[in-house]
Amino acid sequence: MPGSESSTDSPKANKINLKNFTIWFLLPSMDKEFKNYEVAFLVKSEEDREKILKNLNNFQFPIIHEGKTTKIKLAYPIKKENFAYFGYLHFSAKPEEIKNLTSCLKNESGILRFLIVAQPFIKKEKDLEIGKVSSRPIFKNSPLAKKKSTAETLSNEALEKKLEEILK
Repeated sequence: MPGSESSTDSPKANKINLKNFTIWFLLPSMDKEFKNYEVAFLVKSEEDREKILKNLNNFQFPIIHEGKTTKIKLAYPIKKENFAYFGYLHFSAKPEEIKNLTSCLKNESGILRFLIVAQPFIKKEKDLEIGKVSSRPIFKNSPLAKKKSTAETLSNEALEKKLEEILK
């Protein structure tokens, strides 16, 4: 990349001087050991959000996207708090380092709750167009295919004949 004095050994080196590039150029060049994760969190104050960012920076996990932090009313008190700030972050990390991050976040006092999940595959924009509904394929031997074939429409006369046969 122009303007970066990096080697291809570490994904951290790819973060140098990315002013002219978007973050999406960074993703394909990362090591295959890295996975994308999302951390959703509830914190006591907006300043406590910085504790999560500090921990991610301590582990040198590159942040892909930062969601907006908004104040919400909690359905029930958490650690004697009725209001909290909800936010989320997308980042890349090695799967074996997630346990260490989790233990560090549990020890932070300003963090009420957090959840770290592996980020699912996101469909492309053209797949998400309005009006296109994706449906599951129905295979020949599936129970759904059998139900459709057995549902015949019978006339009243044919139905009465079948009932008479059953009752005899």
